Amino acid sequence: MDISLYRTEVQNWIRTVYENRGVDTETTIKCCNELEEYGRKIKDDGLIGFACFSRGEAYYLTNEMREFYREMISCLPPLERAGEWGLVAQANNMLGIMSLNRGNAPFAMDYYIKAISICHQHHLLDFEWVVHMNIATLYLNIEEYQKAIHHANRGFEYLRGHEDMPGYAESLTVVYLDIAKAYLCIGEIGKAEEYLRKLKNECLEQIQETSKLPVYCLLARFCNLSHDEVHRDEMIQKIDEIGCHEVAIMDTFDDFYDYLNMLLEISRYKEFEHLLDEVEEITKKTTVKYLEQKLLTLRLLYYRKMERNDLYQKDAVHFFELSELLERENRMMITSMIMMRNSLNDLALINKEVERENQVLHRRSETDALTGMNNRFKLNDYADDAFENAYRKKTPLAVEILDIDYFKQYNDNYGHQAGDRCIKEVADIIKSLKAYGGIFCARYGGDEFVIVYEGYTEHEVLDMAAELKRRVEEKAINHAYSLVADQVTISQGICWGVPDDVARLFDYLHQADLMLYRVKEESRNGIRLGYINEETVLKEENNE
Repeated sequence: MDISLYRTEVQNWIRTVYENRGVDTETTIKCCNELEEYGRKIKDDGLIGFACFSRGEAYYLTNEMREFYREMISCLPPLERAGEWGLVAQANNMLGIMSLNRGNAPFAMDYYIKAISICHQHHLLDFEWVVHMNIATLYLNIEEYQKAIHHANRGFEYLRGHEDMPGYAESLTVVYLDIAKAYLCIGEIGKAEEYLRKLKNECLEQIQETSKLPVYCLLARFCNLSHDEVHRDEMIQKIDEIGCHEVAIMDTFDDFYDYLNMLLEISRYKEFEHLLDEVEEITKKTTVKYLEQKLLTLRLLYYRKMERNDLYQKDAVHFFELSELLERENRMMITSMIMMRNSLNDLALINKEVERENQVLHRRSETDALTGMNNRFKLNDYADDAFENAYRKKTPLAVEILDIDYFKQYNDNYGHQAGDRCIKEVADIIKSLKAYGGIFCARYGGDEFVIVYEGYTEHEVLDMAAELKRRVEEKAINHAYSLVADQVTISQGICWGVPDDVARLFDYLHQADLMLYRVKEESRNGIRLGYINEETVLKEENNE
């Protein structure tokens, strides 16, 4: 969300929401209420959707799941209308977590797949990895352990190149945890131990105390399976000392549940009862009956082992009541899902109408008003396809960036109207190159232009660039204030090569810009065209 578009008071509300996430729920919700009220007043879907999403996120972190669910369902339509796709992906991801914790893996996968689809469509790589991690958790739940490892590794692939991102240690902890759990479940103890060692060496000292609880839970289970009772008991003591009052239970429930099962198996009843009471207290706050029922199952097993028939019979009745509530909750979830899909279908029809009405505006948004050329926004869209095509076909591609020599002096001395005419005349000459085919031209800003050549050899690109330079000079636009000639001239930087799988517009533009900078430095020698090929060999042509 571009907050600079709003007045100062609204910007301050948004900043306050960001600053207080997970810190001050009351302040966060108060600012969200102000934002929603203002958004509805000015009919701004972006503000309304952001307010609902952020309120839902605050409820999630405080384990108030009924309120969370209401807000997340509410935020989707306005966010989609506003095109805030990052928040739409996050909302679907969080609804997937909610569905999984309600015991409905198919619904969860539905939400996750939608989030992944949005990430692909809008190039949200910085969030897609998070969804893969949650899919890994889903597969752990349904005992598809190899698939869980696959998706956890997808998350790890992203993290490996982003060590400087905020919360890196916490994110890496989640990856290693999921992989270690999966290997533990399929009996590959050595592999599980490898990732537990990574957790201890790379993550444990860098994460918060409450974030260590899932790690300690898994370490206790591992030590138990390895018959290492000394270290197992150390972990049990640490977990008992920390407690789980401050955790987001939706993110950690499975860790505590598996750990409680272990405590029951090894007859550590004191620690079992203490932790179960804490987890039950937090879980009841979520109002998620599926989680309550799972914990109640553990309590019934405990009463049976302790031969407490009176308590067993009492809670067996409660178990039956929960089953009825759970059935009602599932029906509500199905109804909400159907309503959401229907609303999205309706929204899709509305969007088709809006899209038709906006086609002219869209074309304008991609066209430079002064020259009629494509602008930098159209350049970005075009370049993605051009680079993908060149990479797939292994064909050459060149990017040229050029500007008008001493244009500031021209503009300052001849006036802005003359400066605009000069830019238009140069632009018209550049646009004439499109007659060759496979050439894209755009005004990059000010007196800068970018040309993309598809499928041409180095010599062909240089010949066309030289022709362009000659035609600008033949125009003989007077420029008495230039230090390189008495008429308007241009300087050019070019990068040529066959793109690999990581090369993108920015890489080629950067190299072309370096060439342009060097050309400017050498302009006193008459050199105003420079290029670099894929072997990074600089070549220059003297155009005296």
